[in-house]
Amino acid sequence: MPDNSFDDFLLSLHGADPFTEVTDASNAHRLQHASTLTGGEQECGAYPSNALKMRLLAAIGRATNAKRVLEIGGGLGYSALWFADIVGAGGHVEAIDRFSEHIEAIRRHAEQFGVGDRITALAGEADDILPALNGTYDIVHDDGWFGAQPLYYDRLADLVRPGGLLVMSNWFLLEHAVTGQSPVDWSQFAGPTWAEDIKSYARRLTEDERYDISFVQSPAVALAYRRPDA
Repeated sequence: MPDNSFDDFLLSLHGADPFTEVTDASNAHRLQHASTLTGGEQECGAYPSNALKMRLLAAIGRATNAKRVLEIGGGLGYSALWFADIVGAGGHVEAIDRFSEHIEAIRRHAEQFGVGDRITALAGEADDILPALNGTYDIVHDDGWFGAQPLYYDRLADLVRPGGLLVMSNWFLLEHAVTGQSPVDWSQFAGPTWAEDIKSYARRLTEDERYDISFVQSPAVALAYRRPDA
């Protein structure tokens, strides 16, 4: 079992997570939803973000005065609620998810926490929705990709404003691929070449002149600054 005592201590310094109710609902929903899906919990994908990660993004978002955020892979709305708090009154968050029950939950939680006017939930696949979006975003949070470079990769660069930030979850996979130590056989979810695919994606991001990229190990996240001069 992993030792979470340090993370638990850091979280305790901040007091209660304001959206822990949504974390609990997400975990319960994922187990129930998995029973109806051939891909189980991974196909459902309603894994709420790490609270420490969201506090990091909150600091960055507020420091950069982010007002427009796009989230890919909205789940039940946990991250969207954080971002709605970050952008404040007058800001807006758009959250994409493929499952109608997730969309309903995002809208319900947005109303419950008093930010219904700040969150728009968009139902469908990112590959279908992203081409139709207008303008750019201060932060794009890609929590929908998994195990390999997504097909919509180049579209992301169009959507992140120059000087904005592309945030990507799921980079714990890179450590698993490099070390060869993984608690899960990811090949059943991401294919037999997942380890090489994830390393290839890391190289692509690092070599992409449109970004300055940093990989954070814990919480596992990649932060890509969209260069204004590229």
